[in-house]
Amino acid sequence: MSQTRKQKILGDVKRKRRQRALTTLAIVIVLISVIVVAVVLFPRTTSLVPLPDYLSHCVYGSVYHSHPNLTITINGVNFPFPPAPGTFDNGCPQPIHTHDATGVLHIETDQSRDYTLGDWFLLWGHWANNPTTAIFNSTQIFDHKAPVSGPHSLTMTVNGNPDTSFNKHVFPHNAAPSTALCVVQPCVQDDIVITYS
Repeated sequence: MSQTRKQKILGDVKRKRRQRALTTLAIVIVLISVIVVAVVLFPRTTSLVPLPDYLSHCVYGSVYHSHPNLTITINGVNFPFPPAPGTFDNGCPQPIHTHDATGVLHIETDQSRDYTLGDWFLLWGHWANNPTTAIFNSTQIFDHKAPVSGPHSLTMTVNGNPDTSFNKHVFPHNAAPSTALCVVQPCVQDDIVITYS
């Protein structure tokens, strides 16, 4: 076999390898693009924590603002709030949300209705897509259970006073932890402390 023929065959082999590599790269890019588009355009359709209609609709404008304060202590340690659950759910502002991890809840709603502490836990669980996060009642918070006759207890105070309403606690329409967050005068204090120990 002559040298030129060998070079021609080697050149053909190299060209075919390059074509295969480019074809493979193009296929990979197309697949990645399809996956990215699917994730962006088709958000989760099934949440592990479904919301009732009054919590799942988009809020634009507001009938009232309220800013209750929530502290959760589990086994002597303040439970951290995520930075902003409920602020936006797939681009949709929710009626109860946080702006930061301080525990100040922001109720900004376009409905003249009462919201409860249980509503907040539902929104939080929905945002986290975690049914355990949505649990709060007189015997359990998250995965921490406090049976009637057991080693653990679950208590709640509102403004320093014992309160047994737990998830049924209704947020006042004009609550504020400070005058800076007071939207409607006169503001009332709604300082909720949940303690599991």
